[in-house]
Amino acid sequence: MRLIVCLGGLLALAALIAAGAADGVLSQYPLTKKYSNQWRLPDRLNEISGLALSPDGRLFGVADEFAIIYELDYDEGRIIKAFAFGDAPVRGDFEGIAILHDRFYLTTSDGDIYAGPEGSDGERVPFESFSTGIGERCEIEGLTGLPDEDSLLLVCKRIRRGSDLRRLQLYTWSATEKKLQDDSIELPERDILRKLRVDRFNPSGITTDPRTGNLLIIAARQHALVELTRNGELIDARELPLAGRHRQAEGIEISADGKLLIADEGGSHKARLAVYERSEQ
Repeated sequence: MRLIVCLGGLLALAALIAAGAADGVLSQYPLTKKYSNQWRLPDRLNEISGLALSPDGRLFGVADEFAIIYELDYDEGRIIKAFAFGDAPVRGDFEGIAILHDRFYLTTSDGDIYAGPEGSDGERVPFESFSTGIGERCEIEGLTGLPDEDSLLLVCKRIRRGSDLRRLQLYTWSATEKKLQDDSIELPERDILRKLRVDRFNPSGITTDPRTGNLLIIAARQHALVELTRNGELIDARELPLAGRHRQAEGIEISADGKLLIADEGGSHKARLAVYERSEQ
């Protein structure tokens, strides 16, 4: 009798886990050509490295090298406007962009944060800069905003040589206190590697689903998408079915109406912006 009860409990637990995975955000996207459009982006965005959506649903992106922010029309794949931080645009290895309320934030691979207001087309706006100190421990390659907490979430791509870190981390930076918080979260690397059947995981972009609060992380090197709870627990991990269309996926966002947006650096080709619809089912 005990064996039957235990077995029944295990089956129920397995069903619950499976149901939880099925209820994740990623399971709603077939990621097939039938449900997608992909645009070639202008040359100025050939090294696009991050995406962010404003509270009113407009899409913005940033490219490596300069703190120039581009507003994009993701229904037509064109640039609407561009503005820059500083009279001479700040140079840096910019790897992420986020928007909190009416404030724009950029991060470099060293974890330095730049913040400023939105500008009109061609405008140079004043900015502030902050050092988080994260760059000594790991290379940052992803940034997203947490408006309810007035905070930013930064994700590690690679642990620096000589660092005391053993796992990739998610770091929270308070826009109110303008400092790094103490509640970093370890990524569930072992679970991710097992699910994807790879030996490494290198995040290249991160966003927060506006409906569930779940975190979506894209990994260019592994051509993979990972979904986590806000506490860093694995919900789902999958390869991009159309990996050939995503040479180097660096930016990810989900619009309020459920469109999944993925931006790819161009390299020797054109940068691209893919727009995926949710399944009709």
